[in-house]
Amino acid sequence: MKLNFLMCIILSATLAGAADTVLNFAPEQLEARYHAKVTDDAEGIHLVTDTPEWDSGLRINPPAGEKFDFSKARYLAVDVENLSKDRQLRLTMHISSGSREKNSSSHVDLPLREINTGIGLNPGEKRTMRLYLPHAALFTAPEDGKNFRRPLDTTQINSIEFKMQWPFEPGRKELLNCRLSNIRLEGEPEFDRKVDAENYFPFIDVYGQYKHSEWPEKIHSDSDLTEEHARELAELDNTPDPATWDEFGGWANGPQLKATGSFRVAKYDDKWYFVDPAGHLFWSFGIDVLRTHTDATNGRNHQHWFDTKLPDDGMLPFTHWNLQKKYGKEDYAEDFYNVLNRRLRAWGINTIGNWGDGQHIIMSKMPYTISLGEMIKGIRKLGNVKFYDVFDPSFEEKMGNILRDRAAEEVHVAKSIGDPMCIGYFIDNELQFGNITQGVMKAKADQPAKVEFIKDLKAKYGDDIARLNKAWETSYADWNKLAESTDIPKSKGFREDSGDFYRKFVNRYFEICRKGIKNVAPHRLYLGCRFVGFRQAGVTWEAAAKYCDVVTVNTYSNSVYNTNRGDFRDRPIMVGEFHYGTYDRGMFSASLCPVGDQHERGVSMTRFVQGALAHPNFVGVHYFQLRDQPLTGRYDGEGYQIGFVDVADTPYPEMTKAAREIGENMYDYRSNGKLVNEMK
Repeated sequence: MKLNFLMCIILSATLAGAADTVLNFAPEQLEARYHAKVTDDAEGIHLVTDTPEWDSGLRINPPAGEKFDFSKARYLAVDVENLSKDRQLRLTMHISSGSREKNSSSHVDLPLREINTGIGLNPGEKRTMRLYLPHAALFTAPEDGKNFRRPLDTTQINSIEFKMQWPFEPGRKELLNCRLSNIRLEGEPEFDRKVDAENYFPFIDVYGQYKHSEWPEKIHSDSDLTEEHARELAELDNTPDPATWDEFGGWANGPQLKATGSFRVAKYDDKWYFVDPAGHLFWSFGIDVLRTHTDATNGRNHQHWFDTKLPDDGMLPFTHWNLQKKYGKEDYAEDFYNVLNRRLRAWGINTIGNWGDGQHIIMSKMPYTISLGEMIKGIRKLGNVKFYDVFDPSFEEKMGNILRDRAAEEVHVAKSIGDPMCIGYFIDNELQFGNITQGVMKAKADQPAKVEFIKDLKAKYGDDIARLNKAWETSYADWNKLAESTDIPKSKGFREDSGDFYRKFVNRYFEICRKGIKNVAPHRLYLGCRFVGFRQAGVTWEAAAKYCDVVTVNTYSNSVYNTNRGDFRDRPIMVGEFHYGTYDRGMFSASLCPVGDQHERGVSMTRFVQGALAHPNFVGVHYFQLRDQPLTGRYDGEGYQIGFVDVADTPYPEMTKAAREIGENMYDYRSNGKLVNEMK
């Protein structure tokens, strides 16, 4: 392993020795976008916007008729300073090459491709945002290979853009107020990373790693696996639990509330918290997908990609094989979970997030959540929309008894009903709330939701289709024609009526889900359906707040501090998924939130959690996920470098160190309520 660290030092020295190229821009190159305000002075570019909308921000254009040429650098970097005195900043930087035209101007004939990086900053903080440049000339894979890093034609960069990707905040004065300075190109391209076609295959080694790169944690032999395991076990032996925690990971020395023997939620000092079974305030810092292994690599039709001979089924479970070697046995799961429990406490993690393994959960060593299912089988769906038809009888029968049925099927679910370590249950994940109205209107005439909608319309309009036609500005001959129609009217009258039905629809969804839990376990928490982001309709928030004990949202961004507290209806909120990734460990895709390097991953996670801790509604955040995804992608193509551990189960020290500091200090930080850089 020493050779790897030496190579890393040499690469760092090479980068440090290369002169930066500061980019200077004429005033006409600075384009303020969608209500943003941009001024340029000796200190840098001052960017202010009152709206988070996607196009608001700054676009730096190349001189007229030209493109930017970044082909002689390794990074595009910029120093970003948050000028706000009281709120976090989140910002993303984007570059692209090619175009949406059929005939791209790119010399490698790429379609439009964009990459980005992001940063989260506390008030007054200044840090560097750095974007690795994936040169197409170096990283385009040979035919029948797999492209490394979504390469760009870096000789033909269209522009540099700064904005808030994935907008969700409400508009407010100076929502974004920052200074951009020292925009520069750093280092030299990694010319040694170019692999000729004749030497490219195989490009995945026997451990599931990219063969043509080196990094500090890379495994080169079976002995590396066992030696790293021994080193980590010795480290865990010398790492005590966070001193501020009780047996559940709650605030041992904090306020003593009523101990009920179960997790609940309560407001204390005007902030929401979980309360653990001992009556201590609990803030949930968790990790998703805590399992021995997931997402085996699909090698079918690609034998030449691998050093490993393909099994008969074509699937290569690299992590499973690595763990067998690491633990020296075929059935290592119990050993793995015993070590994982030690790891999590040492890392400052106090919760098993979504998709935890039942074998781990049933050990009852740590507070946990359980998913009772996603798009439950046997319930009629709403056409092509990822949602149930909540008016079909199957919905109330199946969903209204979901905990009962799951407990009859799975031992860990049955045990959870009486287990103090169980926080509560999720039902579903990332449903398409925004498509419900479309699903109802485009459904066939016998779809129960459509039948229910028309029944409500008949009651409102006195069974008079003419009155409805006048309100909707339509011309249905009769109610049957409305039922058969799949068109979606544009009128105000339709929007009002469909809005009323939408409210009825989503309230029924959450009400029945709640019954499915509370009929069996009234003392357990209903943790919601894991919304996709914070941009939900007001009636959706109302329904979720009415029936969920905690509303859970999955969000991929650099800060949640500026989320709209009014949306939450004074209810506790939890983040079900967030993460950060990068390109410096041989992976082809960084993440939904790319950052510059491993150090920045740790800092970004810290800033995200700080923003949630300082927000009175958040009661926890869960990181997605424990392990990096497969190099060539999982079943849906995702192949992100996002884990606390890699494919060989080796921890990333930058992430574990940052998590430990969070876990040790999060209760004092939340109690203080102020955004300051140091967690200590």
